[in-house]
Amino acid sequence: MKKLFVLLASCLLILTGCVSSNTSTDKKEEKVLKMGFVPTKNSEKLVEDIKPLAEKLGEKLGIKVEAFVASNYVGVVEGINSGSVDFGIIPPFATILAKQQSQAEPILVTRNRDRVTGYKSVILTKKDSGINSLADLKGKKVAFVDPTSTSGYIYPGATLVKEGISLENDITSQFSGGHDKSITLLLNGDVDAIGTFETSLSRYKKDFPDAEDKVKVLATSDLIPAITVTASKHMDKDTQAKLKNALLEIQKDEETMKLFGDLFSITGFEEIDQDAYTKVEETAKSMKVDLEKVK
Repeated sequence: MKKLFVLLASCLLILTGCVSSNTSTDKKEEKVLKMGFVPTKNSEKLVEDIKPLAEKLGEKLGIKVEAFVASNYVGVVEGINSGSVDFGIIPPFATILAKQQSQAEPILVTRNRDRVTGYKSVILTKKDSGINSLADLKGKKVAFVDPTSTSGYIYPGATLVKEGISLENDITSQFSGGHDKSITLLLNGDVDAIGTFETSLSRYKKDFPDAEDKVKVLATSDLIPAITVTASKHMDKDTQAKLKNALLEIQKDEETMKLFGDLFSITGFEEIDQDAYTKVEETAKSMKVDLEKVK
């Protein structure tokens, strides 16, 4: 009986060891891809809104995808540069910064609701403001979105400079931190004009249902290259290729594309024309923006 007990105890120890060994092997860290966005609206709310989209993309890739929304535009660029963000779906100027500063790679460009791979910036004022031209903005308050926002600063700012208006001396400017926040400032009368993208009022119609009746366009920019899918240099080429193929494939999924459309007015993805970004770079330089020093 004693021998039988010892034998059983030994078997139990062996089995326990096997279970422990397997458990340890099974505890492999799950691979996660971080998908970055600029704060087009309240960051926390945007992260929640993006979750279903991240899940859909993760299913296509076979890799878990998590959304990241920075507190400002440069935050996403810094994340891509460091590798803490694997790829961003970001405006063209942010793409240029990431490419210039860390050799990030733009892999796809998006199409908008008009099926065009580009959009325009506008300068808006209220209809009852008494402002009827860009020249009337001298001595007024103007809100921009962020120093690295393409449609919220670079292009509207360049439009004013081209008109002979000094951003430092002729207007009082401020940065709101988001397109929706700029609209709020304008409607509340805190500023006289704002720079934003041309479809911002329809994008935020739920938040500002009567904005289109109260606001008018003072100026419209040239065509800006659309939002770009930009991969960190730290993402390996195989994963980059899988991401690119997954996004091209996901265009067939109406439910996912509706999410992209509702959140970012994105209706599809196309191969990128690298030369299209030269104009953005030239526009930034006309604003005396040093791409190496933007942080």
